[in-house]
Amino acid sequence: MAAYFWDDPIIVLYLMIAVLVLDNFWAVYLLLRELNVAYKVDKVPDVIQPFLPQELYDRMRIYKIHKGWLTIVNALITVVLLGVLELYFGFYAWLWGVAAKCALGEWMKHEACVSVIFVVMLSFYLWLKNLPAVLYDKICIRKLQQRPKPPWLVRLCQFTFELILGLIFTILMVVALVFTFIGLGLYAPLALYIQMVVITVTLILLIPIFIDPFMGRRVQLENGALRSALEALTRRAGFPMRQVHIIRVHDPNAGSNAFFYGSCCLKRIVIFDTLLLNKGQRDLSNLEPEEVGKGLSDTQVTAVVAHELGHWRHGHFYKALVTFQLHLALTILLFALVFPRGPIYQAVGFEPDLQPIIVGFLIIFGFVMTPYMTLINFGMLSMTRCFEYQADRYAFGLGYGPDLRLALLKLYADNLAFPVSDRCYSQWHHTHPTMLERLDRLSSL
Repeated sequence: MAAYFWDDPIIVLYLMIAVLVLDNFWAVYLLLRELNVAYKVDKVPDVIQPFLPQELYDRMRIYKIHKGWLTIVNALITVVLLGVLELYFGFYAWLWGVAAKCALGEWMKHEACVSVIFVVMLSFYLWLKNLPAVLYDKICIRKLQQRPKPPWLVRLCQFTFELILGLIFTILMVVALVFTFIGLGLYAPLALYIQMVVITVTLILLIPIFIDPFMGRRVQLENGALRSALEALTRRAGFPMRQVHIIRVHDPNAGSNAFFYGSCCLKRIVIFDTLLLNKGQRDLSNLEPEEVGKGLSDTQVTAVVAHELGHWRHGHFYKALVTFQLHLALTILLFALVFPRGPIYQAVGFEPDLQPIIVGFLIIFGFVMTPYMTLINFGMLSMTRCFEYQADRYAFGLGYGPDLRLALLKLYADNLAFPVSDRCYSQWHHTHPTMLERLDRLSSL
């Protein structure tokens, strides 16, 4: 008998199965609470009634209920039932053996090549496993949500492009991970952390530059009154007006939104044109009939920008960045502690002398570290929700409380976001408090 329980592969296997079951049962419990709220609240809440017709609310509610039950069934069958069978019968070890047999040439027997074959086969298996749920979602549920769809040829080209790009990225990542761990051994987790830090810094430097071309086209603000109001607001807050960008978004399904991003000279406040009344255009002939009249008034847009200035004034970007780096360091440290442990690999069916690197990543991040990842995700969501309340308080302090309240009501209606949510479910899943929670907090101010 092993000296400690974590040295016994059988105990490790049952612990991983228990973690898988409990984590998904907790997720199902939260979703059942959310569905219970959707079933009970069959009328539009009074506070949003002037902005959201009952007929549209009913469609959103039915969509949410159908989507929720699909998620529950898929979790219980695809994730829990099949996941338990995969762990118990050593599916990952078996698939690794199949991948090794597919390595026909001598050069293909290198662990990097076998790992690429293993990941490609695993990705195909996961795609097949989730195919029924995906088809049901696209055929039966998506029609409940009436949104414009691109032509089928555009969707096919987009799917092909994403598939090829995802395959190339996956192969490069797998090869890089395998060679990093083979070459550096015990120092590989440290190298992995340094790589993640470099990627984070690179993204911080590049994303503000590429926001415009990827999301849409930067345009001039045609509304002179709104420009004057924003100039007065940014001058009052000490934020440069030249860093407030209006983006004409490409995606027709992009919701009305504005966000703050970046630091120092790279900071931005980005406003989607869908946030502006009539997309900020004077000539209404360029708009679709359903777009006319949508968007926020000038004072409401200014209130939303005041909220984004609250994120900048409170340093939320820096706080989130430091928190993420601490989370990343702790995650890599925990991973480094459990990655070399042979019983973890033996628990899923591998021989004592076989510990494939890529399988270690999948098993540790997919099963072993699930409790930590779940709790840290809850903590980070709580932090971002606190940031939203602080930004609302800042906008309120500038005198935009009533306008922000009206803006929130209209945004939720325009973006077809279901306005009612279970408090516990929201705390575990949403980066933002619900609209009703934010309205209550504004009212208390």
